[in-house]
Amino acid sequence: PGTGLFVLAVEPKLLDPDFEKRMKNQLDRLRRRYGVHVPGRARAEAAEKAAARGITAPKAVVQRISEFAARYSS
Repeated sequence: PGTGLFVLAVEPKLLDPDFEKRMKNQLDRLRRRYGVHVPGRARAEAAEKAAARGITAPKAVVQRISEFAARYSS
């Protein structure tokens, strides 16, 4: 009652085409110099590494996945 909500969304690249690069550089600097944790960074790096090199899994896991796929695929 008697309250409202105002949301303003701005696309930073419209104001600065180099925004993403500048933000990455700033976050990297904060991480290196001050040890700031950047959420999602480790996950993104792991995903890039897996996309480039693939992943490793124990043979037993690969075997179980293969059996499951054979059983349930058409």
